[in-house]
Amino acid sequence: MNATKVVARNAIVFWRGWRSSIFLSVLAPVLFLTAMGLGLGSLVEPNAEAFGDAGYLAFFATGMLGANCMQSGAFSASYPMMSKLTWERNYEAILAAPLGVRDIYFGELAWIGVTLAQQTIPFFAIMALFGIFDSPLAVLAIPAAILTGLGFAAAVMALTATLQTDEAYTWLFRFVVTPLFLLSGTFFPINELPAWGVVAAQLTPLYHGIELIRGVTISNLTLLAGLAHIAYLLFFLAAGIMLGIRNLTHRLVS
Repeated sequence: MNATKVVARNAIVFWRGWRSSIFLSVLAPVLFLTAMGLGLGSLVEPNAEAFGDAGYLAFFATGMLGANCMQSGAFSASYPMMSKLTWERNYEAILAAPLGVRDIYFGELAWIGVTLAQQTIPFFAIMALFGIFDSPLAVLAIPAAILTGLGFAAAVMALTATLQTDEAYTWLFRFVVTPLFLLSGTFFPINELPAWGVVAAQLTPLYHGIELIRGVTISNLTLLAGLAHIAYLLFFLAAGIMLGIRNLTHRLVS
């Protein structure tokens, strides 16, 4: 498939700075889990019954696994793609080769999936070292987190294909990504929100991603609930892909 050529191109560019990227992928979870999970967790632990038997560290870590993928997926589909699309015009050059718009789109989305895995696996390994889970099923949190990030990446790619400047990203990260990060169950259970806030949170993709991650790591996830979360995330991803291909085709070809 020609999309792999786009992945190979991005891999060559990534290789130039892979050491710093890998270092940050390991350092970031250590800092987050130490500062928030252990530091803040020690303050809330006396009232930790709201976080279940696993405690606040596990609750926070599983939420951050999903939230980190959301942020990384959204960012990877914003400024880096805008640069290739508008400022450096890499995609116009790629279209001069025997590649099409779909190859570009799926190649970029696949590469984002690779970068999400590169961030998620070290985070998951650090969580294991902290003793957050002990079930072999916990490894399913990795594809669950990547699926969550890919859904946001596909949606933001659809937006990026319509933009001429990066001004909209200020609004996107300030009024969409940040509220989702804070209010979709990353730091505290959503049942602490007002009734309308609970309903709103349950409609967000990040909530379903985090619940799926927690369900396979620190809580009991029923088959029906797991399938519902997966179906929601797959629908979110599919909708983003369809809009993204349409918008990118209109931008580059029409």
